[in-house]
Amino acid sequence: MKKLLSIVILGFCMMFYSCSDVLELDLLDSPNAVAPENADLESLYNSVQNEFEQFVASPQFFTMQLSRQRAFTAGNVYETAFSPINFDGIWNNAYADFLPDANAIIDIATPTAQLQHVGSTKVMISYVLTTLVDLFGNVPFSEAGQGIDVLSPASQSGEEIYGIARDLLVEAIADLEANTAAGPEIDVFYGGNTGNWIRAANSLLMRIAATTNDAASFNALVAADNFINSETSDFQIEYGSSRANPDSRHPLYAVHYEAADGAYLSNWFMWAMNDDKDAVDPRIRAYFYRQVPSVPLDNLNRFDCINSVLPDPEATPQHYLDCNPSMPYCVGSIVDGYYGRDHANGNGIPPDGDIRTRYGVYPAGGKFDNESFIQTQNLGVDGALGQGIHPIMPASFVNFYRAEMAAKAGDDATAREQMIAGVQASITKVLNFISRDQASLDEVVATDLDNNQIFGNAFVPTAEDVEAYVTEVGQRFDDASDKLDVISQEFLLATYGNGLEGYNLIRRNARPTNLQPAILTSAGTFIRSALLPATHVNLNQTATQKSVFDQVFWDTNPANLGPCFN
Repeated sequence: MKKLLSIVILGFCMMFYSCSDVLELDLLDSPNAVAPENADLESLYNSVQNEFEQFVASPQFFTMQLSRQRAFTAGNVYETAFSPINFDGIWNNAYADFLPDANAIIDIATPTAQLQHVGSTKVMISYVLTTLVDLFGNVPFSEAGQGIDVLSPASQSGEEIYGIARDLLVEAIADLEANTAAGPEIDVFYGGNTGNWIRAANSLLMRIAATTNDAASFNALVAADNFINSETSDFQIEYGSSRANPDSRHPLYAVHYEAADGAYLSNWFMWAMNDDKDAVDPRIRAYFYRQVPSVPLDNLNRFDCINSVLPDPEATPQHYLDCNPSMPYCVGSIVDGYYGRDHANGNGIPPDGDIRTRYGVYPAGGKFDNESFIQTQNLGVDGALGQGIHPIMPASFVNFYRAEMAAKAGDDATAREQMIAGVQASITKVLNFISRDQASLDEVVATDLDNNQIFGNAFVPTAEDVEAYVTEVGQRFDDASDKLDVISQEFLLATYGNGLEGYNLIRRNARPTNLQPAILTSAGTFIRSALLPATHVNLNQTATQKSVFDQVFWDTNPANLGPCFN
């Protein structure tokens, strides 16, 4: 990645954002936006990149919980876990900040034929629009941002918005191909590389086609062969290491590496990487950092297991075992020190901050798990200091889309080939990322029997570790009657750090089928979309609140995905 903008990330505090006058976007004319006639293009483009980054980060509190990337602790019952006000920040980021400024760029740069500004902005707009649909279903667009001319913009169908987003990507590619003017002075995504922006646009078109199961469009894009196919063209947000003025670090870093206990990570996700296969997932030490070598059971007050006082495997609920006989209960792994929380355990918080597993070096810029087992509440001095990423569209996602679409078409050979390619691309990217935490690699963490120093880099997975894992994944695919289920689990593991991608995957495929269900059987059925924000419902006369069980247009699966999803 190239130069880094100053980033002020709202992150998880979005769920506590309150409704205020600044959110009355239906009553204002482009709030927080500079009028086009007064705007400087480069300053505006910088702002739009920053606003896009804030928007992309803002749904994580919701989507990471539902995709089992972190523990779902918002409540014990799906229907009441979230409130409309939790989504005000997402709405504000899109409609009050990003979209008015993005449209202003198009208005300013189109007459001067600065088409790289225009094309790249359309790529970002398209992603924002599909995200809004993925979260909320039907949302305003064509009538939004009209100020007093349209006080209550009407929503359009999610399918129509997806069509607009698709058209924007096609236009973006044409703009980028036609551009002859100088590119943006600062392009934090691709450093002015037009070819990479085109590859990103084509890859997002593939994402739309895969999401809507449009095989013809998807296959045409594959045949054109101009999509993201290597780490050098990955579409991602880069974060910095500045702690203040502004805080440019990955928002998940501050959650676990400052002073607070931080969010619980998902027992299921850690188990799926550590214990579900004979071969340990090579990415696990980058994804997670353990503060303890094993989970201590000497203090009853540390635990809130619901079914037992201590995390006793004998107390594992039957509905867990029905999904997988080795499903974790209360902790990810007692013997290996993976301590998180079960899905939909929204009970009180015990004094366990010193043993909770933390976000690792990937993608949060935390600490590589070199078995130093330190407590990380050190005011931001550990690991990669927050220099993480948000993976929007890495090459591995494209491989998994191809695997998924091939499996649905009955082409098992291509599905297997692309799934393995996706696993390998993901592992390579993650292992390359470990070097961002050079201090942990150079750290002396132990001595052997001969008193020789053992450094942290001794715990970096080897080529043999990678080969063993990939081989087992391939064997699982070969042995499975449901090939898409194997693909979906590997895709979900690769989405770590992008909760929306994982949430979409689960709703789109109704897989993987061995997810950890809610700890209580009374939790209800799985959340299929977000509530409309309070600011929208309260201020827009055309808006009425929806249910979290309303399915977005592309989610054509049964209303109840099954007991292992609930």
